Amino acid sequence: MKKQRYQTFFNLSKGCYIRNIEQMQNGMCFPTPQGWMLIVHPHGKQYCCLFDPLTMSKKNLPSLQQEASPVTNLTCTLSSSPTDENCTVLCADMGKRLLFFCQDGDRKWTLYKYNLGDNYLSNVATYDGKFYGLTLQDNFATIDCSPNPRINILEPLNIHWPVGASTRISYLVESFGEMYSVDCFKRAHKSNKTTHISVKKRDSSRQAWDTVYSIGGRVILLGSDDSSASWSASELGVKGDCIYYVETDDKRVYCFDLEEGCTSVYMPCSRLQPSGLTPIWILPAS
Repeated sequence: MKKQRYQTFFNLSKGCYIRNIEQMQNGMCFPTPQGWMLIVHPHGKQYCCLFDPLTMSKKNLPSLQQEASPVTNLTCTLSSSPTDENCTVLCADMGKRLLFFCQDGDRKWTLYKYNLGDNYLSNVATYDGKFYGLTLQDNFATIDCSPNPRINILEPLNIHWPVGASTRISYLVESFGEMYSVDCFKRAHKSNKTTHISVKKRDSSRQAWDTVYSIGGRVILLGSDDSSASWSASELGVKGDCIYYVETDDKRVYCFDLEEGCTSVYMPCSRLQPSGLTPIWILPAS
């Protein structure tokens, strides 16, 4: 979104439209699963806020100047709606092994540089007001914030690689009271595009993860920037039990049908010129 006066939006059931949202200009926009986005203006004091582009609501946050400079790529999630005075904002810089978070009224972010040895977080999510993560070595973990930040490693996910897969991207997604992991497998000789998607659901009573081919008629939305979200398929006007995702440097939107195991391709904005920017998913704010 940086240095762009106009923003192009694509509705899965209604097509493309263009808006001019001043708050999103000259800033870096990081989505959250709760519909709000974190906007960081990278110059000066790195002013930042939470912003809902559908209602134009805004919640100011402390500057990120001292906590993470320069900001490049963040994965963000909220413990609850920003209108809740107990809402905690959690941001993760995976490459720097940094977590930083704040609550309403805080004058600065709390910074936590964690050390898990050869292991580190690859994704974060919120479930029932608490924070969780996935690690590079395929472990589920809890993330405790203030007053004593720490990461507690729990059970492994036991990932099974498809034949021919060379790399993968993993996501942790909360969907209507259930926790899912989504793995997008890629093959290097396929231009590093996704060739298979696997979904597991956590059984908290067994502390185990089971492969599933249905997500209760909902959809999961995956971004190429490690972001993810989930919503009711009927409210979006699309087919349920599907994974919608985008690829880096690609204008197309892909839909993987969990039940049928096949992928459909959409060309939502055929006249849109490639900008080099990473598309993000925006949902109604919770």
